[in-house]
Amino acid sequence: MKIFLINSASVFGYFIIVLFFPLLWYQGMRLKRKVQRLPTPGDCPYGSCQGKDSDFNILGLGESPMAGVGIANHASTLTGLTAFRLNKLLGCRVNWEILAKSGISIKKLNKLIRNKSARNVDLVLVSMGGNDVFQLTPPWVWKKSINTCIKLLYQNKKKPLILFSPVPPVGRFPAIPSPLRITFGFWEFLLQACLVHEINSMDKAFLLDESFPEGNQYYLLDGIHPSPQAYGPWSEKLSVKTMELLNQ
Repeated sequence: MKIFLINSASVFGYFIIVLFFPLLWYQGMRLKRKVQRLPTPGDCPYGSCQGKDSDFNILGLGESPMAGVGIANHASTLTGLTAFRLNKLLGCRVNWEILAKSGISIKKLNKLIRNKSARNVDLVLVSMGGNDVFQLTPPWVWKKSINTCIKLLYQNKKKPLILFSPVPPVGRFPAIPSPLRITFGFWEFLLQACLVHEINSMDKAFLLDESFPEGNQYYLLDGIHPSPQAYGPWSEKLSVKTMELLNQ
């Protein structure tokens, strides 16, 4: 989908949102009061899986799913589980670290990356977009910020493999009522199309071409965040995709 069409569709979307703003605002405020606030794991956001020979270093970047909202410990989050699976596949020592924060947008993630010291990592896992959907971030702003994010990650001498997950399926979150669900689903589609276009235009990053699994069992009781059942297949897909890219 061409960027011109994406931007044109977003302008039309803003026009429709303005027409139904009172209803959408009411549903949004009600949802904000209703959704339970869940904590992130209390342990250290890093770890290591023992192995032989060389080290393989992973950095997990993103918003609440990457931060592990509602999950018991960081080893059971997306980054920790992906590291465990890659440790089995690669046979070497796998070190992992998480730089994530609940509620952040892609612009704020870029600020986090800038404020942290340089890291020499082999693989960067990025999961972003949910909060940008909630905030109705313009696709042209999202596109520019994705480009900035990739450039920031590629500044180190050790050029990492950068693997993005798709934009979270906000239009399918069980907690969100219609027509707010339709609005967020449309914006999810726009940002995902923009993400695909941007990554396809670069040779520094890749996108996981797998959708989030269907079913309420893959969400926590708040109807927003992924449940432990979701991180298993998600981390499996990331590890398989990583091995495919490494073998190339």
